[in-house]
Amino acid sequence: MTEPIFYAVDDAYVPALAVSIQSLIAHTTPDKQYAIVILNRGLHFENEARLRSMATANVSIELVPMAQQIAACLTDTGNKLRADYFTLTIYYRLFIAEMFPQYDKALYLDADTLLRGDVADLLATDVQGKLMAAAVDPLIANDPLLARYAEHSVGVPAADYVNSGVLVMNLKAMRDLDFASHFTSLLQIYKFKSIAPDQDYINAIAHDRLVHITSEWNMQEETPDGDAKLVHYNLFKKPWHYRDVPYADEFWQHAAQTPFSDQLRGQLAAYSAVDVAADETHMTQMVAHAGDITDDAGSFGVIQRTQKAVRL
Repeated sequence: MTEPIFYAVDDAYVPALAVSIQSLIAHTTPDKQYAIVILNRGLHFENEARLRSMATANVSIELVPMAQQIAACLTDTGNKLRADYFTLTIYYRLFIAEMFPQYDKALYLDADTLLRGDVADLLATDVQGKLMAAAVDPLIANDPLLARYAEHSVGVPAADYVNSGVLVMNLKAMRDLDFASHFTSLLQIYKFKSIAPDQDYINAIAHDRLVHITSEWNMQEETPDGDAKLVHYNLFKKPWHYRDVPYADEFWQHAAQTPFSDQLRGQLAAYSAVDVAADETHMTQMVAHAGDITDDAGSFGVIQRTQKAVRL
């Protein structure tokens, strides 16, 4: 049986994606087959060719235009999705179940991930009939202001708020519960203010239908200790921008085996003090924005408490 693994990128993230794919390939066993599906909104032909060249005997690589796939969903008279597909591509991972009805279970990974364990172990996660399995987001859990945002604005306890960069998805259950239609309805009716749109939607909608995986499968900068099986360079501290990040040596070992090694090295060399300062400013602004919208009267949390309209 071939196991599907989804990514979604634009041209800027293709080099990082290549490292994630290379690290995934390095930790697979030849007796298992994987289909990597790269959702995109159009890539340079050279980037497409380089990504396809990375395929192996047991790991295939397919590039799929997101807008085209979502448009196909919209024209299906048996489907309730009704929205501008360009807007919907922003929320790519929320439509995987609808776009790929041939799969009942899949893995979604952000491009800024580094595999250190066999992805088969992650795919074997028992989703227990629920919608998704994901790890708790340490940034939200450990920052008092962001924790308050999760509890009041998103409507879930901070200790339960998950990161959407690594998802084991029960696609059949998502289709059975019309997850995509429910999401699209919320998107059209309410104008939720958010600091992480698709991630907040996942937490708000599926809170009661999530399985928690351990942090070793989504180890982020805030929790660098332990033997990570998957490192997620979430937010700003990317190894192609910063030298002092967890498992950087392994990142560069895998990067050297991709067609993008020189490009990534060039990005690291070019990253300046101005860029670092901009990252710090953006982080401060994100936290401040969370504080500004925490008590918004039209938040996920308020609508769920007053109307029971958000959660599946």
